[in-house]
Amino acid sequence: MEKLRWFLIAVFFVVTVIASFDLGPVINLIMPILVVVTLSIASFLHGLERYGLKNMLVFFGFTCVISLFFEALSIQTGFPFGFYNYDKLLGPRIFEVPVVIVFAYFSMAYVSWMLAHVLLNQYSVRLQGSKIFLVAFVAAFVMVMWDLCMDPLASTIGQLWVWREPGSYYGVPLSNYFGWFLVVYLIFQSFAVYISKNDISISDQKEFWYEAATLYAIQGLFMIMSPLTVEQHPDIYGPMALVTVFTMMFVAMISFILIHDRRPLGGRDDSQA
Repeated sequence: MEKLRWFLIAVFFVVTVIASFDLGPVINLIMPILVVVTLSIASFLHGLERYGLKNMLVFFGFTCVISLFFEALSIQTGFPFGFYNYDKLLGPRIFEVPVVIVFAYFSMAYVSWMLAHVLLNQYSVRLQGSKIFLVAFVAAFVMVMWDLCMDPLASTIGQLWVWREPGSYYGVPLSNYFGWFLVVYLIFQSFAVYISKNDISISDQKEFWYEAATLYAIQGLFMIMSPLTVEQHPDIYGPMALVTVFTMMFVAMISFILIHDRRPLGGRDDSQA
């Protein structure tokens, strides 16, 4: 299973690199879906190793219901993200929300959730006490970092979704990011409470945790490569690459360092109890 997961990570890397190039209007619309599909499969298989099938289905369920509810609510009422509508994003829709969006939430939510465990030295222990809330809180920040880097590229440039009233952050309303934090925190907090009572699986090898950090870093790579591969909109691609370096890539780097320095392996650490 580990070799399969690393193979999928390699596929995700290749797809991400290809997606960073401007390959024409048709392929440019297909590539975001391929990125989400490959990341979702890799994330789900990674989660099976850590949590098992039942708990991963619960994680997906929380992500699906909460994200879909608030996406549909915001399209109709403007809360919590602001008024917008999906335009060029392909695929079937539920309540005007493309299904691929739910899988984008799931895949990045899972990766962000795992990195929050790394940053708080929780790794493969059952969440207890304040960690039930702290892991969810940190994971929300880690995930919003991705949207901070990605949304101007996907909306202002790509027109995958369109804001009714463009905002001050490269066309994105600031309310979007506060809304994102609220929504993803609710996802993480719901699962944290659940998994604190139902955690059954343990995966404690360095390579396992490196996988999550690698997936997050590859996702950030898209924003960094875009100014080098696309000639248009340097006023947006450049700043987003810079923001990515000092947010997503910083988190990925710190995660790699923490995983590398972690001791011991193969069992629970008393400092984590």
